Amino acid sequence: MIWSVQFYHERRGMLARYSVEAALPPDAVLLGRRALMADYPRSKAAVIPRSLYQQARADPDDGGWVLYRIGSVDEAGQPFGGRGVQAPDA
Repeated sequence: MIWSVQFYHERRGMLARYSVEAALPPDAVLLGRRALMADYPRSKAAVIPRSLYQQARADPDDGGWVLYRIGSVDEAGQPFGGRGVQAPDA
């Protein structure tokens, strides 16, 4: 199955979308994250979380990117539901 995986970086205000082929959604997230890290490698400087919330959810390997949306894709290349992919503020 083909999945459309989106990741969002709040600090940069960027949205990255990848189409990956995987049997299950967790596998699609891993493949999408690998593609994301290849396109946007982590910065070398360590970022110190400011709040307790940020410290609790901080993952040193994510580079600030979070999973925003995942959905299966039909043969036409659009996610199921017909709405396509929208920007985070839409």
